[in-house]
Parts: sequence; C-alpha cells; structure tokens
Amino acid sequence: MLLPSSITSQLARRAVEIAQQLAPKDTGSGAAAISPVSGPGQIGMNLPGHMFLQNNGTAPHIMRELAGKTIPIRTPSGEIVFRSATSSNIGRNKITARNEKGQIVTTKITWKNPGIKGQHFVEQGIQQAVREWASTTTGSSVIRMLDETDLKFLMDAIREVR
Repeated sequence: MLLPSSITSQLARRAVEIAQQLAPKDTGSGAAAISPVSGPGQIGMNLPGHMFLQNNGTAPHIMRELAGKTIPIRTPSGEIVFRSATSSNIGRNKITARNEKGQIVTTKITWKNPGIKGQHFVEQGIQQAVREWASTTTGSSVIRMLDETDLKFLMDAIREVR
C-alpha cells in the first residue's frame, strides 16, 4: 500500500520547510531553491547542485580540474594572492616543514580538497515531517487515507459487513 498523493504532497511540503531551516545558509538562495517532490508513496525534494553536495558531503579529492587556471587566494590578513595551478604541481607533495637537521618533518598534497561532511538536512526534514504526521494522525484520518488507496475495496467490504 502506498500513501496517497494528497498526504505525500503535504509531507513533502513540510519536509522542505524543515530542510530549509536546517540547511546551511551563506546567502539563503540555495535553501530557498529547495522544492518538494511527491507522488503516491513518494516524498522527496529537488535540490540545487551545490545543496546536494552540502547534504551528502564530498570525499577528499585532488582538484585536477584547476589545471591551467589562476586561483585567487585570500590570506589570513585579507590580502589576495594569485596562484597558478598547473598539471605538474597539482597533487604533488609540498614540503611544509623541516627540522634543524634539514630533514622533512611534514608535507602536504597541493591542490587537495579535504572534502566536506554531509549535513543530511534532507533526510532529517523528511524524517521529522513523517514523525509529525504520524503523531497527529487519528483513526478517522487513517480510514480516510485508506479510502484513497488501492485498499478502498477492502474498506468498502468492511463497511458492508457492519
């Protein structure tokens, strides 16, 4: 049995409201662009691409797509410096510290994105919307819902027996 569209559309709209509250907001335009998607038995959301990455996270990766580009980098003092990313310097180890004997102490991989941890605001929004709906559902609303599903024949048979 699938939840009818009338209920899933309400759940999807509520889930979007919750997800928009939980989503990261620099300007708020990404969260505002989240829209509900629903169908019989389906509750979901459409996300802009960058919000999909915020929700699911990304794995650490070498940014090979930067090859041949000049990248502006802001220093802690606020100054902007420009670095060139070339195919020869992307992904190589860069020495960041040596000890007093000149031995390498630490290195780092150049042009490596550390990845981001997923925030899972979509899943949290859907789960909370379903919990809210389930906690407010009454017996009569379940009967009305069953009348809208493929179990309507069973509900009619029960009414005839009464």
